Amino acid sequence: MKVGLITGHEKIELQDFPAPTAEEGLAVVEISHCGICGTDLHAFHTGAPYNPAICGHEWAGSVSAVGKGVSDVREGDRVGVGVPTACGQCTECRAGDATHCESVLLGMLAVGPFGAPHGGFAPSLAVNAKRLYPIHPKLSDIEAGLLEPATVAVHAVRRTPMRLGDSVVVLGAGPIGLLVLQCAIAAGAGCAVMIEPAADRARLAKELGATCVIDPTTEDVEARVKEECGQIGADVVYECAGIPKTIDQSVTLARRGGVVSLVGLASLPAEIAPGNWLIKEVRLVASLGYLHDEFDHTMQLVADGRLRLEPMHSRTIGLAGLDAAFRSLLANEGDVKILVDPRLESS
Repeated sequence: MKVGLITGHEKIELQDFPAPTAEEGLAVVEISHCGICGTDLHAFHTGAPYNPAICGHEWAGSVSAVGKGVSDVREGDRVGVGVPTACGQCTECRAGDATHCESVLLGMLAVGPFGAPHGGFAPSLAVNAKRLYPIHPKLSDIEAGLLEPATVAVHAVRRTPMRLGDSVVVLGAGPIGLLVLQCAIAAGAGCAVMIEPAADRARLAKELGATCVIDPTTEDVEARVKEECGQIGADVVYECAGIPKTIDQSVTLARRGGVVSLVGLASLPAEIAPGNWLIKEVRLVASLGYLHDEFDHTMQLVADGRLRLEPMHSRTIGLAGLDAAFRSLLANEGDVKILVDPRLESS
């Protein structure tokens, strides 16, 4: 079967792999949809060495076979991919910190016992069954294909100390930023300000509930944030752009004693003004990935309409369209979230 893999600088190829088999502890999943992630784009753009199991890690599908010892999923189940539950045996778990379980981290990185020969840009894949979770019956296949990044946003907001009525600023209306925006609103944000230069993404942010959208290329961002959130600044700032300069900007936009939540992954080192951080006494929170139970929370938010995923879905392509889709997303040509359906014959 053909599998999409990033093989170099701005190079993604379809390579031949044998059809997967359900060995002990594994389940074979027929992929219905797989999202193209910012991590994929970064690897494509830089050509940096890349774990092939992460190349297409936002997928959902149906179980077609299970191996010996697998009891949590059965043939025919609709499932998504995430992380296992905390193991209870690693150093972190024994220290009482199950939220930072080593097995959960290995599952998130798709290495060790939770690795795979490739990711979800493929017709099917055999994975450790402990990484799978059942899809809520109310969710469409499109929504199921967007659950993984949605759970990243849920995890980020759950980790961030935020109170009912807090003023919130989100930097960057990419997929994660748009999802964090919705989660913050669901968590009780009093006003929710989005900072985004791209007009199409700005419109979508407004559609998904942003109080206002600020264009950093034409407006004084700090002044506008104070207009919307009050002269002291925002209570909570979520950095979702993953741009080095916006990390320090996040502190500038926060009030004294406010919170900065790092969600986006900057690919280059960032310079900060430590004096400003000290004077403001900001609380810094960082989040990576998610926990197993947070997929249930995310699915419930989608099922009851508080988290809207389908408006973010730009289009669906087949495997043959991967190269063009990656280039379109890199060029910011208007797509927000492209899903790959390996069953499609054309691009």
